[in-house]
Amino acid sequence: MNSDSNHAQRDADAPGAVMPEALFRCHARAVFAVCLANTRNYHDAEDVMQAVFLKATATVSTLRDPEQARAWLLQIARRKCIDFHRREKQTSPLVVEPSAPSAGVPVVNERLYEAIQELPPDYRETLVLYYLDGQNCAGVAASLNATEAAIRQRLVRARAMLHNLLQEGEA
Repeated sequence: MNSDSNHAQRDADAPGAVMPEALFRCHARAVFAVCLANTRNYHDAEDVMQAVFLKATATVSTLRDPEQARAWLLQIARRKCIDFHRREKQTSPLVVEPSAPSAGVPVVNERLYEAIQELPPDYRETLVLYYLDGQNCAGVAASLNATEAAIRQRLVRARAMLHNLLQEGEA
């Protein structure tokens, strides 16, 4: 367990402390990473992340084991992403506007971002948690309720898929 989780645990055990704030402080990056991996849009990921923490605040009393807070939050995030996609299917925009490239963002980063979005969800989540959230294999495994060996395998496969997708984009 990382020191942030230990810190959240101490905050949760402290008299008068508000556990949802500690959850947010310690796990916001991981929750955002999962939301971004599943919504594929920065602004939508922010919205879903907000919904995740609202739900977590309302249901924090159902958390039986504070050691499992990260996995609990990420499961809420996945479910909120599913809800988000269901709502998106029900409402279609009148006009689809092409996304404008951000000023100052190199073309290489745009291609990488697009390639990551093409990966299957399991690989995309694993990559984002590993690189964006900065977790090691053990941390990603705990977050996704998988074994470290499975996470290492997903990382190898995801990198290979990314390599292929990026090479196809250059051709």
